[in-house]
Amino acid sequence: MTDKKERPRFATNQKPTGKHAALKYQSRGVLLSPGELRFYRALREATEDRYLVMAKVRLADLIEAEEGFHSAAGRKISQRHAAFVLVTKRGLRLAAVVELDDKTHLETQQQARDAYLADALHAAGLPLVRFPIYQRYDVAKLRTIVQSVIRRAR
Repeated sequence: MTDKKERPRFATNQKPTGKHAALKYQSRGVLLSPGELRFYRALREATEDRYLVMAKVRLADLIEAEEGFHSAAGRKISQRHAAFVLVTKRGLRLAAVVELDDKTHLETQQQARDAYLADALHAAGLPLVRFPIYQRYDVAKLRTIVQSVIRRAR
């Protein structure tokens, strides 16, 4: 007689489990700010023929530290995210990271974080392109810049 292993089942969170009654969370309602959403739409239009645009991807899902996940370098990337990631339509292969910079990226602390991100992605061989935040974007210009960065990285 063989033991029948239990399999995962379909589930929802429509009713609380009762194990964590004191949790005080609320939905943020949207994934992207209005400025991020404007850029996302323009970037999607600029790259739709070749790439899918993923938003707010954890850095540790893009690159890994040689010392492992629980090392200082591993913890550092697990606590950060990339604004947008371009992946190929076939196979979802990583093509590039795209960051959107608002005025906070002029601050010294943020510039240090930006430099770390740039160096970590460079070390992993993943191209990065940064764009300033605007009210409107020139889709053709976005397309040209993104394609140029990806082409140079190959």
